[in-house]
Amino acid sequence: MFMNHVSASVPERVVAVPRIAGRMRQRLLRARDYAGYERDVALLLMKSALAGVASWTVAQYFVTSPQPVYAPLVALLVVQSTVYRSLLHSVQYVAAVIAGVLAAGAASPLIGENVGAFAVMLVTGLLVGRWRRLGTMGLQVPIVGIFAYNALLGAPATGMLWSIVSMVLLGAGVGLLVNLLLLPPMRYSTADRGVQELSTAVFVLLRDMAAGLREPIPEQDSAEDWLRRARRLDTTAGKARTAVEHGAESISYNPVRLFRRQLPVTFSGYRTMVESLARSGEQVRSIAFGLRNLLDDEAERTTDAEFLGPYAEVLDLVADSVQYVGSTEQEGQESLQRSVRFCGRRCEELQEEAMKSQVWPSLAALLIDAHRLVEELGRAHARGAVRAD
Repeated sequence: MFMNHVSASVPERVVAVPRIAGRMRQRLLRARDYAGYERDVALLLMKSALAGVASWTVAQYFVTSPQPVYAPLVALLVVQSTVYRSLLHSVQYVAAVIAGVLAAGAASPLIGENVGAFAVMLVTGLLVGRWRRLGTMGLQVPIVGIFAYNALLGAPATGMLWSIVSMVLLGAGVGLLVNLLLLPPMRYSTADRGVQELSTAVFVLLRDMAAGLREPIPEQDSAEDWLRRARRLDTTAGKARTAVEHGAESISYNPVRLFRRQLPVTFSGYRTMVESLARSGEQVRSIAFGLRNLLDDEAERTTDAEFLGPYAEVLDLVADSVQYVGSTEQEGQESLQRSVRFCGRRCEELQEEAMKSQVWPSLAALLIDAHRLVEELGRAHARGAVRAD
C-alpha cells in the first residue's frame, strides 16, 4: 500500500515540474518587460549576489584575510531594496559587530578562556543588543560575540579581532557601493499607486452608496456591504501610508535623483493626501453605519425615502470632491470648489427638511458627516495635497 502511494505521487510531482517552470518563466518575462515587484526582486537578487561574490573575492585573494567569510555575510545583509535602508543597515551592523567584538575581546583576557568568560560575553552582548538604535541588527551583537570568542581561542587577540572588524567594514563598503551604483530604485510609482488605490476606494464606495440610495427602497444587504467596505478603508489607508513612506525612503541618498530634477523632491503632498483620505474614510464609515441603522427598519426606509434620494446627490458631490482634490489643473480646482460649495448648500436645504422627520437626529448626523467630509477634502487641497495621476 505504501509503495502504491509513492508510485502514485511520483507522476504528480513530475507533472508539477513543467507547471512550476512555466510560472518561473512568466515571472522572469514580467521582470524583463515591466517595472514592478518581479523586476525589483530580480534586481535585488542580482545585486546581492554581485556584492557577496565581490566582497569574498577581495577578502580571499587581495586582502588574504584569515576571516574572509565575514565580508560576504555583511554584504548580503547590507544590500537592501533602497539606498537609505542599505546605509542604515550597514551603520547598524558595523556598530553591532564592533560591540560584539569588544565584548569578546574584553571577556577572554580579563576572565580567561572558560565558561564564566563566555557567559559574561554573551550576557553583555545580549544587553547591548537591546539598544534601540541598533534596530533589528541588535541580535547580531551576541552572535558576532560568539564567533569572535571562538576565533580568539588559541589565537592572538588583537590581530584576530581586527581581521573580523576589517572584513565587516569591507563587506559593508562593497554592499553600499553596489547598491549606490547599480540601478538604485526610485519608487515614485509605488507612492502613486498607494494614493490612487485609496482615492479610488473612497470614490467608488461613495458612488455606489449614492446609486443604492436612488433605488425605490434600498436593500439592507447593500447597506451591510457599504459598511464592510468602509471598514476596510483603514487597511487601504495603512497600505497607502506604507507605499508613500517607501517611496520617500527610496529617494533618500539616492544618486539617481540628481539626474531627474523634474521629479518632486519631497512626498509631503502625498502624505497630506493620504492622511486626508484616511480621515475622510472615518466619515464615510460613519455615514455607512448611519445608513445601515436607518435602513434596518422597513418602516423607516419607507418614511425617509424622500430624504434618501436627495442625500444621494450629496454623496455624488462628495465623490466629485474626492475625484478633484489635489488636482493641479485649473479646471480641477474650480470643480472642487464648486462641489464643496454645492454640497454645503444642499446639506443646509436638506437639514430643514430633515427636521420634519421622526428620525431627524439620524438624518442630521448623516448630513453633518457629509459636510465634514467635503470640508476635510477642501482643507487638504489648501494644504497642498497631491493627487496621484
